Amino acid sequence: MLKVITKSMNLCELPYHIIQADLNLSQFTLVGIVNGISKKVYLVTDGNNHKTILYIWQKPFLGLTEAHTDGLHYLYAEGFEYFYHNTRLLTDLGIRVPRIIKTGHFFAEEAFDYAYAECFDGVSLQEYLQHGNIAEIEFTDTLNAELNKFYTCSRDYYGSPLLTNRYAKSCQRLCYEHAVEELEIACSLDSTVKGMKHSVLQQLDDYITIFACQLKPVSYALIHGEPTPPHVWLLTDGTIGFIDIEGIKFFDIEFEYALLDMLYTFLSTSKPKRYDRNKLLFYKLYHQICWLSVSVDYLRNIDASNKFFTKLRRTVIRELYEGGRGCN
Repeated sequence: MLKVITKSMNLCELPYHIIQADLNLSQFTLVGIVNGISKKVYLVTDGNNHKTILYIWQKPFLGLTEAHTDGLHYLYAEGFEYFYHNTRLLTDLGIRVPRIIKTGHFFAEEAFDYAYAECFDGVSLQEYLQHGNIAEIEFTDTLNAELNKFYTCSRDYYGSPLLTNRYAKSCQRLCYEHAVEELEIACSLDSTVKGMKHSVLQQLDDYITIFACQLKPVSYALIHGEPTPPHVWLLTDGTIGFIDIEGIKFFDIEFEYALLDMLYTFLSTSKPKRYDRNKLLFYKLYHQICWLSVSVDYLRNIDASNKFFTKLRRTVIRELYEGGRGCN
């Protein structure tokens, strides 16, 4: 049963009051570590240096251009209900995710869901790599073993674990339509991207033509969806843990391996014996288009000097150009 907090309070005061009321702390520090489009993440440290994590979910407020295809709903489901449900599912599968301590809901001018969870004892893969440990990484087999725990769970229709309705379109068609719309958004915001539109659309069309002739998969594996370096943790007990689990889904396994290939170029992430290379390349293209759309959208509407998105835009444009040139 969720605890309901009805006292009206200012948004900026919200985390402090919840922490004091729920954890009964007399002394604590609270540091924001993630400020996403719809989720804020805080590191909480009490007087005994005990650390916990506070998640707060709220409606998007940054003013980014919204996509209207079903792709966002089926591919990037996010929110408290997904966090809570997926935590239980992954824990039952023997996968380490942050243990939930408390949950709640807040009513004011806007509604907010929140969750307290354990803070992993270890470091994220991103932090590990920043200390120059690339050559020393020995966790590849462990990472593959943990990902395989996801993949052993499957069902015969795709979508988030909470989804109970089958979808008429194939998952490739869903991604295709989402990619086309994201490309349109990017083209409307960036003249350089607009000049590449025809080439990128041609690549998408070529793949979707191939998939139209293929049989529907018998089943879809459960995948993390975004096992990026910040979301994979190397724990002090030698195991691996995962965060940012709202987006796990039953989907083509090539969707995940496309991302792994793009982000872990220095690792040998073993693929299943049977996988579709065309799907792998298609999903790489899909991810690139989504990354490009987010980067130009953020640079145009939020912060034109953001170094991360500036670099991401430049990198993806180069990769899409080279990919399109290879198809000619």
